[in-house]
Amino acid sequence: MINLEIKITAGAKSNNFKKENGNYYIRIMAKAIDGKANKSIIEFLSKELNLKKKDIEIIRGEKSSKKIISINIDETVLNKYFENKIL
Repeated sequence: MINLEIKITAGAKSNNFKKENGNYYIRIMAKAIDGKANKSIIEFLSKELNLKKKDIEIIRGEKSSKKIISINIDETVLNKYFENKIL
């Protein structure tokens, strides 16, 4: 289980999860209205990382663009995900 601080951009043209200079970013198409973006973030991450939705939880920042998200994943698996995205 790891906790990541992630900067969120809601209302984007496409969904994207990236790591740049040690920081994590998610661009999500859903707008930040009535929790739609938060729900979409969990759905998007579960598909991208091949995890169940219950393995992902927003633990801080429900109404902020900076969120702390808890993900039930090994850090080496997460790093491998980003390595494969670059290739």
